[in-house]
Amino acid sequence: MFPKTFPKVWINGVNCATEAKGQVHQYDENLFIIRQSVCTNFEAPFIYLLFGKNKVLMQDSGASDFGQRQIVDNVIKQWLIDNELNTIELIVSHSHGHGDHVAGDSLFIDKPNTQIIGKDLDSVKRFFGFNHWPDGMYQLDLGGRRIDILPLPGHQDAHLALYDYETQILFTGDSLYPGRIYFKQENFEAFSQSMKKLYKYAQTKTVKHILGTHIEMTQQPGVDYPFTAKAHKNERKLELTIQHLEQLVNWLPNAKLPVKKQVFDDFILYPTN
Repeated sequence: MFPKTFPKVWINGVNCATEAKGQVHQYDENLFIIRQSVCTNFEAPFIYLLFGKNKVLMQDSGASDFGQRQIVDNVIKQWLIDNELNTIELIVSHSHGHGDHVAGDSLFIDKPNTQIIGKDLDSVKRFFGFNHWPDGMYQLDLGGRRIDILPLPGHQDAHLALYDYETQILFTGDSLYPGRIYFKQENFEAFSQSMKKLYKYAQTKTVKHILGTHIEMTQQPGVDYPFTAKAHKNERKLELTIQHLEQLVNWLPNAKLPVKKQVFDDFILYPTN
């Protein structure tokens, strides 16, 4: 049995001479978390692999080529051995279409038994069957593992949130994570409505953790790293809670356009224009 915990320290760019380009953490039997090194790209995003019995969902593909194809191939190969299976279908999806989450897509084009979902809104809507975007929800069956797929536009038009029933983890992409939550002033209403709907949804579920796609906050409350920082010494932990989502949603009615930068202990709302 796995303890279902997170590393005390993720790779953080403090020693690029010895640090791996990608860190793999096995949360439990069927969830793997890959962190791209800050040494390879300052965004240092996270990639998630969620295994069902006949499909594995890969959320995001990285900000650059840091060897993630080989890392993912190795994880899948070992998982198949451990589960006495010969093959499994890989679905490459994205939290959203920004470059630091889709740059590795081309590395998987020639991988057998693999489907890559396009990063544009039409491709996302078509694959998941969203006929009334941003309303509705799609339930993806990976084979004995259900994942709710929820539209979450605001940070980016094709943004999605995932809820995994097996781990009771809510995956929020770039819409909520310990760092700078970017949105354009013109998209604030969409972001606001998305987060309200997400919180309403989350209240109907058990949410053990909220996992986003970056860490940009230090361990000091309210203090982030400089933009494009090459190292993240004393980095805050990755996981957030539903109380953080509640904190964000409770602040939304107080916002006035143009929205100003708002600093919380564990994340920062960051309008970009």
